[in-house]
Amino acid sequence: MPEQYYFRRQVIEIFGFDEEFLVELETEDLIHAVELESIRERVYMPDQVERLRVICNLVNELEVNLPGVEVIMEMRENMIRMQEQFNVILESLVKQLKDRLAE
Repeated sequence: MPEQYYFRRQVIEIFGFDEEFLVELETEDLIHAVELESIRERVYMPDQVERLRVICNLVNELEVNLPGVEVIMEMRENMIRMQEQFNVILESLVKQLKDRLAE
């Protein structure tokens, strides 16, 4: 099954902003597009579209400027990583507890 992706025009239509804003987000390294050599067009993977959704909410709903968006997105990613680490530790503790109870 091929990986899902979104064309630039689809992303612009979904979020209702202009192409210049999309270019600015790429320039600021807030999102990343990849080029599909088979069609020679830049596309966005689902994780980047999700980032765009969050960024658009921050900019449009909360009126956060791009430097603020950058800080918030970095904090969000750190929180997600910490949650993943916590889940791994919790799974390990649960396994150890089950092993001890099985003895």
